[in-house]
Amino acid sequence: MSTETYRRAAESGDVDLAMTAFAPDAVLHSPLTSRVRFTGHEQLRSLIEVAYAHLTDIRFHTDVGDERTRVVVCTARIGGEPIEEATVVRLNADGLIEEATLFVRTLPALVALMDRFGPDIARRNGRPVAARVLGVLAKPLLAMVRSGDRHAVPLAAPRPVS
Repeated sequence: MSTETYRRAAESGDVDLAMTAFAPDAVLHSPLTSRVRFTGHEQLRSLIEVAYAHLTDIRFHTDVGDERTRVVVCTARIGGEPIEEATVVRLNADGLIEEATLFVRTLPALVALMDRFGPDIARRNGRPVAARVLGVLAKPLLAMVRSGDRHAVPLAAPRPVS
């Protein structure tokens, strides 16, 4: 089953193995926006190379579903932030991934992902100016989100039970 291959590849950082899990015309939907998707092996390889360069300690803990639709969930770290990613995977008749939709939590991890992936992906797409702009734009947002997570979010948390 392709989710087994997908998981093994991510945990070992093996891009070539990961590519064997995807159909040639597979589509991956970004967790950041509905405006970006990656289609076909060339675009997917580039994205997976960036992902494996920035994500560390990838460990899958859930793989559920049937022979056509599965959900795989992993934990990892990105830029010092713990991250949890759930991916809804649709498999074709050959058991290859034809569509993957990613969901990421926490907000600081999602913004760290944007900060790390955005410039690298723009560079790989031949857009060096966009890479510099993305690198600059994400930094204040990342600082605000991290500060809010540390200082503001606890203000709304439930009071401890006595």
